[in-house]
Amino acid sequence: MNETEMQDALKTLLEEIAYMDADDRGRFGVPDELADIENVNTFADAGLMTNNAGVVLKLADGSEFQVAVVQSR
Repeated sequence: MNETEMQDALKTLLEEIAYMDADDRGRFGVPDELADIENVNTFADAGLMTNNAGVVLKLADGSEFQVAVVQSR
């Protein structure tokens, strides 16, 4: 797996979590804080000027997080 494949896997996982209801999150042990995810984009899709792989998370309260993916081995 390379950085782009990991980025895409994280994006898919986080999108699935964003669409889960409270019962599903509880059944899978997903923290309630992740229920506030409204949007997930790759760095490229979000228009970030970087060659790094990663995802941008936008939450319901308007906050935004960038999670970079760097392969260490």
